[in-house]
Amino acid sequence: MKFLRFLQLALFLAFFPVLAFPVFGQYRVGISGSIPIDKLESMDSALVVADPAQRLDLLKRLGIDTDVAEAATSPSFSHDIEIQPLHTQSGKLYGIVSLPCGTNWASLYLLEEAGTNAWHTVDHVALDCFHGTPTYRLISFAPGENAIFVEHANSGHGSGEVEDKATIYTIVNGRMHEVLSTIDYRCTWGLTDGSPAVEESSSFLQISSRVIEETRITSQDGVPLRAERRIWRWQATQAAFKATPFSTVPK
Repeated sequence: MKFLRFLQLALFLAFFPVLAFPVFGQYRVGISGSIPIDKLESMDSALVVADPAQRLDLLKRLGIDTDVAEAATSPSFSHDIEIQPLHTQSGKLYGIVSLPCGTNWASLYLLEEAGTNAWHTVDHVALDCFHGTPTYRLISFAPGENAIFVEHANSGHGSGEVEDKATIYTIVNGRMHEVLSTIDYRCTWGLTDGSPAVEESSSFLQISSRVIEETRITSQDGVPLRAERRIWRWQATQAAFKATPFSTVPK
């Protein structure tokens, strides 16, 4: 991912005007003025070299809530803001803006094209960062169709327990629809009796266009106890994934 961001920076500097000025005997490279609302790839490349004020200005003009945009562009957060194209079954192109954890939340905003290279947010989800930074990736169910796979978004915590969940969103009529949701991490520990932590952690593998394999490892005090596996299959009548029961993976 970092290599791709550096490659984007190199291409951006090759084709777009930049502003270079001395800072303590060196040179800082950036862009002049506001980041134009343009092609998704161009905006993403500009974010690499823009300063926080320019990033904030772009996010607000795209329609992202001011408080969310300010938290995501704060100098105290070093994670990248990314804009990616998102292809749908209808053939319509959308964009996805991923924002880093601000005040305990990360966000995914859906961009819809309002005109030629004119974009505006139409939907979003907030991801709880209590247990760490959630991750996401785009997966494909069919040629020209993307879905958003979010993992490790915190879904609950309390005395002696924390859990995260994984969710898949598809895009239908400009909205993010949840088609798979499951706990992908759970940790419990004994606060009163001092018993060691028991962790359940899942990983996912897309084994065909609409079939996903989930493997769950249960461990205690860092020692694996068992491995289980189940299959998620797309159910067309429900427009969602449905899982088989877990079965034990032989040692």
